[in-house]
Amino acid sequence: MARSDFESKIAEAIATRRERMVADIEHLVAIPTGHGCRAGLESARAWMSARLTAMGATMSRFAAAPRPEWLREPTTAGADAGDVICATHVGLGEGIRLLLSGHLDTVHDPASPFRELAPDVGGIRRGPGAADMKGGLVVGLTALEVLHELGVGVRWSFVLNADEESGSFSSADHLRTIAREHDIGLVLEPASDGKFVTERAGSAQFRIDAFGRAAHAGRDAAQGISAVGALCKAITEMLSISDPATGRTVNIGPLQGGEATNIVPDHAVAWGNARYRTDEQRAAIECALLAIQTHESNSIPRVTVQTLHNRPRKPETPAVRAIADVALAVAADVGIAAGTTATGGVSDANVLQSAGLPCLDGLGVRGGNLHRSDEFVVVESLVERATLLAILIERLARGPSVP
Repeated sequence: MARSDFESKIAEAIATRRERMVADIEHLVAIPTGHGCRAGLESARAWMSARLTAMGATMSRFAAAPRPEWLREPTTAGADAGDVICATHVGLGEGIRLLLSGHLDTVHDPASPFRELAPDVGGIRRGPGAADMKGGLVVGLTALEVLHELGVGVRWSFVLNADEESGSFSSADHLRTIAREHDIGLVLEPASDGKFVTERAGSAQFRIDAFGRAAHAGRDAAQGISAVGALCKAITEMLSISDPATGRTVNIGPLQGGEATNIVPDHAVAWGNARYRTDEQRAAIECALLAIQTHESNSIPRVTVQTLHNRPRKPETPAVRAIADVALAVAADVGIAAGTTATGGVSDANVLQSAGLPCLDGLGVRGGNLHRSDEFVVVESLVERATLLAILIERLARGPSVP
């Protein structure tokens, strides 16, 4: 379908907000929200809440749940970083219920020199979280604000957590509860080469503990049994099943083991992550984790494993495909190159869709070098993606139900 006169009005309204969008992303990027920086996260919550309530939304806040203790690897940043907030706008009180999803946290250390949005160089601006996903937050806000100003009565919610980058362990239960109250999920992760993400791999976190017998490494070496040796064997077996070409991957790290070079270590531990694209791959990973365990409780050496599938795989269901088709039609009508893709990366779309909410992901800005100290946003994509999102929301709100 061709773009309507009203949709052209939406596009024009967003185009006039370009400088405000740039100022918004400059402000958000300058707020330190990496590594569980509670002061920065609270500041970002307050800023987002003020903008959302100005549209008549009602804010709810949900306390962060504790991260499982066994997952507290030494490099964990952002664990239990803070509460989830959710803005709810009832619109006209009828029609489909749309859920926008974003996260406030980044992976960037607030103490590093990479702290703010750099000047424009060739249409890109570098900054911590510029693409992942503070640009997406600005896109979401702008789309909703323009629709509100134009009197579009959409039923929407906007959920924001603060631990997505560290696994969403503290927020997952809240996300699933909120998901069940909506019909369509729109997730503001950065676009993948301008494409919408319809499918994501599943992700499992695991911990391997190895136990041995301590002894002097010289005088009593024969009495010792190295936990590090047992751990290395288990790690080697797990890594051997990794097959990136098929989408099944295993990564190990960090590791801990031993107190000194002259002591045979009696305990060693490693944390790992596995990704899978099919149920068969998930089963193969679970079998491998089971196979490295020691099933006799008194054996030395002994290996134990703990596992949590914190982000089940997100398949492209017929409902997801239907939402993507609407988004592709919008892109064509506004002259934006687009497509769909599957990725081995995970996001909160995995969690939301596991609760039954069909989600289209990758609706944020175009950018790159995510999680690096040269992460960037393509400045023109702010207006581009906000226009696309606003028209998508308007079409979904007045269109037929998604199957």
